[in-house]
Amino acid sequence: MLTVLLTILMFSQGLSMDSRGMSFITAFPENIAVYYKKTINLLKITTLHPNTKVSVTSIATGIVNTNESLRNGTILTVNLTKEDEEYQFISSNKSFRITSDKNITVLSVSGWEGRFQSNVVQPEQNLGTVYQVPALNYTKIATSFSPLITSEGGFLFFRLMIINAMDKVNNVTIKQVDERGQSKADNITLGPYKLFQIQINGTVREINANDKVAVLLTHPCFDSKNCSCNMVVNQLKPPVIDDEKIPARFLIPPIFSAKQLLVTTNQPFKVCQGLCNNINGILVQNSTDILPLFPNFTNASVISTNVHVSLQLISPGLILDLIPTSMFSGCYLLGFNSSRSGALVIANTSRTDGVKINDQPLPSHIKWNVLNGTEYSWALVEAQEIGTIWHPTSKIGVYMIELLESNNIYGSPAIAINMDTDHNGCLVTPEMFVLGKDEMTWFMSRKYCLENADQLARFVAKDNLEKMASNMTHREPTEGWISLRRALYTAEWYWKNEDDFPSTVNFTYWEDGQPEKPEKGLCASVSLDPKKKFMWKSARCCSKKKPVCYNSPKYLTYRDCNTVNN
Repeated sequence: MLTVLLTILMFSQGLSMDSRGMSFITAFPENIAVYYKKTINLLKITTLHPNTKVSVTSIATGIVNTNESLRNGTILTVNLTKEDEEYQFISSNKSFRITSDKNITVLSVSGWEGRFQSNVVQPEQNLGTVYQVPALNYTKIATSFSPLITSEGGFLFFRLMIINAMDKVNNVTIKQVDERGQSKADNITLGPYKLFQIQINGTVREINANDKVAVLLTHPCFDSKNCSCNMVVNQLKPPVIDDEKIPARFLIPPIFSAKQLLVTTNQPFKVCQGLCNNINGILVQNSTDILPLFPNFTNASVISTNVHVSLQLISPGLILDLIPTSMFSGCYLLGFNSSRSGALVIANTSRTDGVKINDQPLPSHIKWNVLNGTEYSWALVEAQEIGTIWHPTSKIGVYMIELLESNNIYGSPAIAINMDTDHNGCLVTPEMFVLGKDEMTWFMSRKYCLENADQLARFVAKDNLEKMASNMTHREPTEGWISLRRALYTAEWYWKNEDDFPSTVNFTYWEDGQPEKPEKGLCASVSLDPKKKFMWKSARCCSKKKPVCYNSPKYLTYRDCNTVNN
């Protein structure tokens, strides 16, 4: 079992925030030691949509690596070198910018001798200008792991890597509090996409920038067991004040053995073992030190707070963000790095049989373990090359796990693809109705929708019409073409589909007196006026109306996945 510290940080909306985006910035901290030459650094970029263009730019060299027309589910692996790591405490251009024309996810991976540390790179829209920094004192933490470790050990400090996410100069203030409690601030200037690395040992409290930055908390050789260590990296999240005081609950499988809390916050809150009530818990004011917790905290399955926070586990070789139950998701994307990799899955005990990996149920030999005092269970799933873990009806929590010697565990939350559940799998794009800007004939409308979406809209049930109404960004007293039309010889109505969906009409929503006789119109339109309840009418196909286009839901499945190495 691991000795674990818990770090509570006031971060923006937890860890299952949407990690999909089209613009990313990251860098590779020092791994193990600058003199160790056999480290592995790479980027794993997953495309979620067909015909995606991805570019990776090395800011140091200016080299741009571009891949076009990538199919959905492609795992683009960009192999980097030891020289791409930044170990110096200077202003540097050793950053990497990843851009695309459609949503992607990005995972950075560092490793050596079969050990890998994965970090979910956050897209630009998730970055901020202000970050609270946990007061991590390496000496105190290492000593808490082992009483045999003393402050004379000559430990390396934790580090912060501050990366400018903007294509312009960015001024950054580093706020610190020294051992005497005196505040001071250092100012640095970052050029476009450049970074600055500093050492911290419990003194740096806040990063404040003029424009968006990414902040990586890292350590090159975080003590593990048996005189070994592991590089760790964790991307900090910008803070948010929880004005609504929404409680948060975190589930801790007993594979961890939590003993202490490390708190960094500018807002008072209560932390509890189990559920918080009026009589239990510890009130935290504005502390940035390791706090004693509950006598039997080692056996805790649940940690709760009375406001929404994010929680980190810190153990030998590990800084792990915990997923609050409120941020459990329907589907996760996982990238495994070795045969000692796997996934830790948390699911509702009554729904564990519904968990799927890729398009198959979990293997029957998977053992589910009940989390005491909760309605949840957890299980370890063996690694596969790449894939998804999802549930059709119940939200779950999933972590990517790597194993060290002595059964040490480290890893990170898996990439949440969609917070909502879906019976058909991992939904990456929901169905969407889009109204064209210009009026045109039915035939030109069909062509327009084939070029800009999937096809002209069809409505097979009343809820399809309601979905269309909710999709419209503006409503107007006009009409739009849909894919319903008459056959020339029989005058029977049918759906002109561009896919394998049946053309038979089983649902209609005609206005009173509609449809008119065939000679009055062979095509159908929908009213876009809410007052007319989006009802249909027949019309001449050569008359001009706006096209109502339809994009079908898109899913990411294992059979889509293939790997491209650069």
